[in-house]
Amino acid sequence: TRIQERARDYEGAMVSFLRDLIAIPSESCQEGDVVQRIREEMERVGFDEVKIDPMGNILGRIGSGPRVIALDAHVDTVGIGDSEEWEVDPYEGK
Repeated sequence: TRIQERARDYEGAMVSFLRDLIAIPSESCQEGDVVQRIREEMERVGFDEVKIDPMGNILGRIGSGPRVIALDAHVDTVGIGDSEEWEVDPYEGK
C-alpha cells in the first residue's frame, strides 16, 4: 500500500532515532534526556507545537483540523541490573 511504501522511505531515519532513544538511560523519574531527544525529533519532522509539561510529559500537535489522533506512550525503562550480565551493551543493542 502507499502507506507502507512511505513508511519504508523513512525506515533509516526511524531506526536511527530509535537507536538514539535506546542509547539514553531513562529509568523512571530520570527521563529528562530522552524527552529532550524526542522533542528534537518532533521539531525536526515539523510538529506545529511541542511542549513538555511540569510532570515531564511531552506533548505534540500537528495541524488543527476537527479530527484528532492521539498517541500515548511511556518513555521510562527498567534498570539494566548488573551490566556484566549483558552479552550486548543494553544501551547499544545489536
